[in-house]
Amino acid sequence: MKSGSTLEKVIASGKPAVTAELGPPMSADPHEVVEKAHKLKGFCDAANITDCQTAVVRISSIAAAFIAQREGLEPVMQMTC
Repeated sequence: MKSGSTLEKVIASGKPAVTAELGPPMSADPHEVVEKAHKLKGFCDAANITDCQTAVVRISSIAAAFIAQREGLEPVMQMTC
């Protein structure tokens, strides 16, 4: 099954894929995610949305991934168990 994602297309083409890390903020305010997404957009094929970074409570990775996608940045959401 193909997702049609930018990252999938780059990997399938054989070109090097570039990803960046987008660490969610330590608050529920989405503005910081929006700002980071705008800075990264166009410079990477996808952004890793980290979870439980430094064992500090932050906005959830699923919420941050949704915001990043809404802003045009392809997310790769991480979950920690």
